[in-house]
Amino acid sequence: MSDWIREQGTVLSVEGHTARVRIERQSTCGSCSARTGCGSGVLSEVLGRKAVEVSIGHPGTLQPGDTVTLGIRDQALVSGALAMYLFPLAGLVAAPALLMLVAPGLWEGAHLLAGVAGFTAGLFVVRVWLRRRAPDLAPVLLARHPAAGVRDPTASVVSPRP
Repeated sequence: MSDWIREQGTVLSVEGHTARVRIERQSTCGSCSARTGCGSGVLSEVLGRKAVEVSIGHPGTLQPGDTVTLGIRDQALVSGALAMYLFPLAGLVAAPALLMLVAPGLWEGAHLLAGVAGFTAGLFVVRVWLRRRAPDLAPVLLARHPAAGVRDPTASVVSPRP
């Protein structure tokens, strides 16, 4: 398994050592045989192919119109996705369970409110966790492909963070 999840993008603008890059959302649903019965296939048809714009740091070699390869560590992406699902779900289940242990005779509405409060607390934990992990989750410039179509070997690989 590769250490990086890679995506191609186009540089829109450059200011100092920060570049704005547009990435077209890719989907492999068109080539899948189960696309008619799959929720992801239906969702991608409804949402369409919207572009995502991100800001990245670079060593000063990018120009508007360049095609770049961006990467994010696969481990960071998996841990981020796990946190996004796990913390709110844990709060949703744990808060009413804890309330049932502490005060077993309460009405059902209290347990429902505890579940909502636990879910909200889980979302807050995700927000704090993501802010602390922001540098690890940010896309990194892996390669530059100049707009003229000639590959620039001196700027093709930027040493990403370990």
